[in-house]
Amino acid sequence: MKTKLEYQPDITETNKLICERYWLRESDKRSGFIYTCREIGQEFDVKHQDIPSIVKINAHLVVLDCQCIDCGTTKICYTRSQLIRLDLIRWRCDNCWEALQKRRDQEFLEYRLKQDLLAEERRQTALEHINQCRSIQLSIIPSFTELSDVDKLLLAATVESIGADNLRNTVSLRDNLSLPLSPFSKLDEEILHHLFKRNLLILTPENSYEYVTINEEKELEIDFYQAIFEFAYSIENLTEILINAKSKKNTSALVADSQFKSWCEKVQLGECLSYLMTRSRLNYLAPPIGDKLISILRACLAKCSVSTMHYIIWKAVENAAAYLQKPGITRKHASNSISGNIERVFGKIYSGSWSHNSSYRDFSHPQSAMAKIFFDYVFVVDDGGFHYTIDELFSPYRSQRALEQVSYAALGNARSTNYSVTIALDIKQS
Repeated sequence: MKTKLEYQPDITETNKLICERYWLRESDKRSGFIYTCREIGQEFDVKHQDIPSIVKINAHLVVLDCQCIDCGTTKICYTRSQLIRLDLIRWRCDNCWEALQKRRDQEFLEYRLKQDLLAEERRQTALEHINQCRSIQLSIIPSFTELSDVDKLLLAATVESIGADNLRNTVSLRDNLSLPLSPFSKLDEEILHHLFKRNLLILTPENSYEYVTINEEKELEIDFYQAIFEFAYSIENLTEILINAKSKKNTSALVADSQFKSWCEKVQLGECLSYLMTRSRLNYLAPPIGDKLISILRACLAKCSVSTMHYIIWKAVENAAAYLQKPGITRKHASNSISGNIERVFGKIYSGSWSHNSSYRDFSHPQSAMAKIFFDYVFVVDDGGFHYTIDELFSPYRSQRALEQVSYAALGNARSTNYSVTIALDIKQS
């Protein structure tokens, strides 16, 4: 490094010597200073704390081989720290650095303005498509009296869980901190998607445009976890749906409805998946949630209640955690073993090798609005979806429906042939 020491014109001889001692370096190394400030102060009877100030006032070091990369100005150092920290290759003088900051600020401002314009264009495009979709939805809302019993139950669970205080719209699933809609987040979104497709939930443009994207086919792709919806029906209709959902109903007819059974099965499956993910995370495991695992859980749920499945899942994950402790076993190996463990534990319980253990509901997995609506109020049992299998809940009502059909058939046989023909003719005429 080439340097030159320059002095102020009116410098005293003593201060000149102090400056020389201060900047003197071994072999011209950048940080190889020969004298410390304490040594210089002792030599000239000056406080060592004052040495840097004396030097700064009376002299400066010109770094001949360091120029500003923008304007070519030669670097001047007033203190040792400035020289030590100096970047010989990328140094800028204060004026050029300030000019650079101004350019960067201007470029950033222009960039932000451009991004804001693009965001506004995306917002307007999204609002346009949302309003088009909204108009279509509003024009084909099904009549309240035409709603299926299953859709009414789904709507009741949605109102119960994420209905806003004004009962006109929902809060988002993301912001729902009270009663969960279903046991599993993916099932939550499936419920909202189902009701949206039925035009029972209507998108609110201003609250949801951020969570809607337009795909290449110009179709809406909605983030159901964050979007907010309006209910298609009035407060009075929604109140009636809630009351009816919690009242005595024709359970036999619901049991005969395949859609009702399907949603019940999804609730129980969701209970198992949610518990499995929680127990796995607590043990730092992550089993792959795919078709194979889901088919295993479905097969188990055909024979066991969710309560028993919670014990099976707990045991399966504990076995996987123990397996992880063996030499050469990775977390992926242990995680992949969980589905096989579930099958083995289920097999031992079902064959009678192990006792039929059950679990109580974990406080971290509370009963959902959907479980209450689809199980407790329909079958009049406490947490029925947790403690009973689908078959145990459905069988009594299937038998009852069969008896009713037999009774109606016997009644028909008791009628005269002419009377039956008359009824048939009336139906054709209508």
